[in-house]
Amino acid sequence: MRARVLPSLTDPRSQLLITFVVNDRVAIDAGALAFHLTGEALLAVQDIVLTHVHLDHIASLPFIFSEMFADIRAPVRIHATAADIERLHRHIFNDVIWPDFTRLRNAHGELLTFSPFAWREPFEVADLRLTAIPVTHTVETAGIIIEDPQGACVAFTSDTGVTDEFWAALNALPRLDAVFVDVAFDNANEPVATASRHLSPRLLASELTKLNRPTQVLAVNLKPFCRERVIDEIMALDLPNVKVAALDVDYAW
Repeated sequence: MRARVLPSLTDPRSQLLITFVVNDRVAIDAGALAFHLTGEALLAVQDIVLTHVHLDHIASLPFIFSEMFADIRAPVRIHATAADIERLHRHIFNDVIWPDFTRLRNAHGELLTFSPFAWREPFEVADLRLTAIPVTHTVETAGIIIEDPQGACVAFTSDTGVTDEFWAALNALPRLDAVFVDVAFDNANEPVATASRHLSPRLLASELTKLNRPTQVLAVNLKPFCRERVIDEIMALDLPNVKVAALDVDYAW
């Protein structure tokens, strides 16, 4: 399994918008997807799994269907909770904010379909097995566990503050190769992190005591205004398995 953290357009070092690409075919969130990938690389992503519908996680989603309209050869499958699918219909693809591309067709047919997933129930996406676990954010948000046929397993917290069920689910897995963890704010801004349901390096260290197994931990979603401080504070934790994820680099397991 391969996973890559896409950078944002404004600064290649920042993750202002959130997207992870797995095996070049599956996107976890679509904040940066259509702003960073173009052409065949974007068309190769046939499945998009949304952890929640905050703007930094969906910002580029509408542009996929407008910019690639003529080139989409098979409908892009958007996986989300039923509640988030309804929110996308009501607030984005509503013929007011953006055209309702569910009703439009190109020469090849449909452009997109929605596929709801249920909490804690595995679902199949592009030969991968995914499971959505609730995490603690200001809106309903899914942490995602991905397992491939060879047994590799990678998890994504998405946006979360202090949480419990997600870590318990990871402890129950037969194998865990890596977990991408939201560490948005530096320690000085921990009150902001707590109020907005994110983590700081200090909170990360506490959360990792709930994980009862060794694994690679990759910090993501560092806010650009405090990114360098978060990096320094994660390094100061002196935990050999914990690093800040590099952007636009393939990690493989």
